[in-house]
Amino acid sequence: MVMDNRINEENKNEQNSPIFITNFENGDIVNYSLVIIKGIITSGDCSNHMKLKCTVRLNELQKVSHWEVYNREFKILLELRRGENIIDLDYAEQHHKTLVLEYTPRKTNLRVTPMYIICQGHDGSFQSPPDVDSSIESACSRIAVGSKLIQSITAEKLYESGVGRKTFQLEHEVNPKKPECIVFRSNLNVNKARKMKQGELWTHFGREIMLSDLGSNERKYLGFISCTRYKGTDIDKPMTHDEITSLTEAYAALGGGGLALFGTACLYTWPTCVEEIVPKFLDCSPVNTRRFMDDSGYRNTLGGCFATTLGSVIHELGHTFDLGHTKDGIMGRGFDNIDRVFLVGDKRSSLTKDNMNNFNGKPVQHSTVSLQRNISVTMNVAEPLRVLGPRSKTTLGNFASMSKSDIVRRSPNITPITRPSSLYSSVTNRLSESRKNMNRSNGNDFVYWSRNCAVLLSYHRWFNNEYGRERQAITRYLKFDKNKMMIISTAGIRIVEVRDESNGMVLDSYEFTNVLPEKRFLVPFTFSPKSKVLTIVVEDDLGNVLKQTFSY
Repeated sequence: MVMDNRINEENKNEQNSPIFITNFENGDIVNYSLVIIKGIITSGDCSNHMKLKCTVRLNELQKVSHWEVYNREFKILLELRRGENIIDLDYAEQHHKTLVLEYTPRKTNLRVTPMYIICQGHDGSFQSPPDVDSSIESACSRIAVGSKLIQSITAEKLYESGVGRKTFQLEHEVNPKKPECIVFRSNLNVNKARKMKQGELWTHFGREIMLSDLGSNERKYLGFISCTRYKGTDIDKPMTHDEITSLTEAYAALGGGGLALFGTACLYTWPTCVEEIVPKFLDCSPVNTRRFMDDSGYRNTLGGCFATTLGSVIHELGHTFDLGHTKDGIMGRGFDNIDRVFLVGDKRSSLTKDNMNNFNGKPVQHSTVSLQRNISVTMNVAEPLRVLGPRSKTTLGNFASMSKSDIVRRSPNITPITRPSSLYSSVTNRLSESRKNMNRSNGNDFVYWSRNCAVLLSYHRWFNNEYGRERQAITRYLKFDKNKMMIISTAGIRIVEVRDESNGMVLDSYEFTNVLPEKRFLVPFTFSPKSKVLTIVVEDDLGNVLKQTFSY
């Protein structure tokens, strides 16, 4: 009753206040802690020099912060505490707005586990300038903040896609006894790790994690390698991304199965706390390319490195949730501008068409790997058969039972990113494709999930509540008959994708979002693939995913 009265009072407040929040309503419940609150000042005096005061109250605790307003637009980043958070917004000493948000994690055992991987013989410090704390504790703080940002971006972009504010739960939300970032000490020697390619590192750490006490099919692992080292160069000419990574030891930006693995050469550009997030994005300091890796999408700034590497993590983690590649959006190359999600005004960077393509004019991607697993009539998952070509994804296999003969390795398909023909600064240089696909409610940040990705995630097991025994008791027959091109599902089909097997690119997709999903679907050949080897990906109403490669 008290809650109802408060909501009614704040409804009146909302009608009268010029502070208008565009993405939340009073009483909203979120299952993640770091929220992006967006809004506008609808009337009255508004100056770009005046800041919006934000006060968060939970029980007797209170925290105050101040946020920029630019052309009447504002964005606020707040870390909520569990329970009911009362958020007071004040502007120009006369305008007031109150928003109540409740943070309650979903009850689930399916989670994402952030990890800092320290190799044998390494002290755990990551590469950084001398004035940056590179300790294990600092690394874990940066990874923890980054993980929450990814969780928040995932939810906000799904909300903008119209499928609801869904996201995954982090390890510490499922098990509060666990730290926000787990330190994992590997038996792999640091010198050996620095000589291995990223696919080899992914395979080794994946197997080692699954053999450890942390090994579980109920986890997706987000791992960062402490011993990544950029060797430096005396070359003054601009280098391609491929050339830069060739100078980086223990480098990885690889997602697949249940492991997304990354190097830490740019971790020093990440924030250690929520208060540092916006300043880190806005940091225009040039990268010392002689001593440190520049992975900034050719922006050559510390803020650009933070944006591109964080966006890369979102992209690769998306592969662990069974997402393939798309021509645009986050699962294309639409993650470089991730900073725009959090910033207002003309300080937001943007990539031109040249920046978003490689030397051949094709969208650039990081490398990915996956394990192909067949799903039987009773949905028992067979052991991993082999590592496929880069890109198409499935859930983590049982590394513990894998031998070297189980894995067919292919060289990573790393595509160089072309150097921009001009500096990027203007918000007007936009890809027309991005403009066409941009959801109205995402404002002008140009970061989004394509429709097929949004639908697949919205039904994914990691993004929904589990129903216990009742859910498990449902017969989960999911089959693709490649002779008849027929998909049959007792639970109902939610999405069907046809992907190019060689690179995981989604060639065609069919979504079924009605209340009662289809039980049968005949796959039409409406696409014109260059490859004759394709992968069919099907997700049912319960979030079970079937992947099957076929030729025609």
